[in-house]
Amino acid sequence: MSNKAYQVAIVGGGMVGATTACLLAEKGLSVALIDAGNPAEKWPENTYDLRVSALTMASINVFKSIGMWDDVRKLGQQVVQKMFVWDHFGSGELNIDSADAGEAQMGSVVENRITVLALWQKLQTLEHCDCFTNVQLNDFTVDDDGVDINLSNGSLIRAALLVGADGSNSKIRQLGGIDDYGWGYQQKALVATVRPEKSHQNTAWQRFLPEGPLALLPLRDGLISIVWTSNTATTEANIELPEEDFCNALSEAAEQQLGNFELVGARGAFPLKLQFSPEYSQQRMVLIGDAIHTIHPLAGQGANLGLKDAVTLADVIVQAHQKGRDIASQQVLRRYERQRKADNLLMMGIMDGFKRLFGADEQLIQFARSSGMGLVNSSTLVKNQICKYAMGL
Repeated sequence: MSNKAYQVAIVGGGMVGATTACLLAEKGLSVALIDAGNPAEKWPENTYDLRVSALTMASINVFKSIGMWDDVRKLGQQVVQKMFVWDHFGSGELNIDSADAGEAQMGSVVENRITVLALWQKLQTLEHCDCFTNVQLNDFTVDDDGVDINLSNGSLIRAALLVGADGSNSKIRQLGGIDDYGWGYQQKALVATVRPEKSHQNTAWQRFLPEGPLALLPLRDGLISIVWTSNTATTEANIELPEEDFCNALSEAAEQQLGNFELVGARGAFPLKLQFSPEYSQQRMVLIGDAIHTIHPLAGQGANLGLKDAVTLADVIVQAHQKGRDIASQQVLRRYERQRKADNLLMMGIMDGFKRLFGADEQLIQFARSSGMGLVNSSTLVKNQICKYAMGL
């Protein structure tokens, strides 16, 4: 039975939690990373993760700074150099090329399991981090000096600060009594990996359809990861379609931009919602990533937003540590909240607004939307600004 003390305990070893652990342990803080599974496990060859992230250059630079991006490249990532967006209504389209903005790429699409494995491999090399796998947090109690964390394997961990990186259904948020607000979109996103007939051209494709966007993200090995948002009933019907019928429906929805498709592996679906917590921290406890904000996957910004949380939280903790201050003081945790809340709320608002704009079926709105895309597409200056924003720079 462990009864070890740490400066920081992080529950949730996904991309955001593991990045936070790396950033802190590299600076010499003692960290416990706790995960319900074992993200360090390998997977069968010739399989692909249904969960992928379109990582911005800002996120990639974070991974380069902690020395694990080369591992991601070896395991498999796909550079994104262009973005093509078009509307089902009218002729509105947007064609952005990173080369026009003087950049080599906008970012990369990486399967989540690859990014997480590379992070955990990095963690194995850091002497200040202990990883606890296949174990869950049962509960925790807080006092003036720290947090006692009870784990499902009977271990007890003591930490100065508890970080909840345990997703949108965060147990830490619930046990802490922190409220969350938001709404469901009555939509589901269908995710799958497909092999296109034509080359994906290192391009992220997105078509706005009446029920929601269809994103075709370039993936390693010439494949495509799709995120097809529709009303719940439509998505569930598409999940049940025979494979050939599904591929035909997909190529029709994509207007044959990449020709026909061949399904690789299974299909999955998840409900879409907007969710946020107005309170980021309590006594010796703080939330990051999806534990405090879940947004529409329209522009694939969820992971990048969480990584910004990780970097900001690590920065304020390291600064407090170097100055000999209490890393879990409300002054420190509020500084993190102040730095992140405005950006998180802005991104949530933008994604919600885009969802409503491109989901509107009034003809006047459709016309304005299509015309607006045409105007933006004719302006190199505006497109270059969009490219920089997409890169997170």
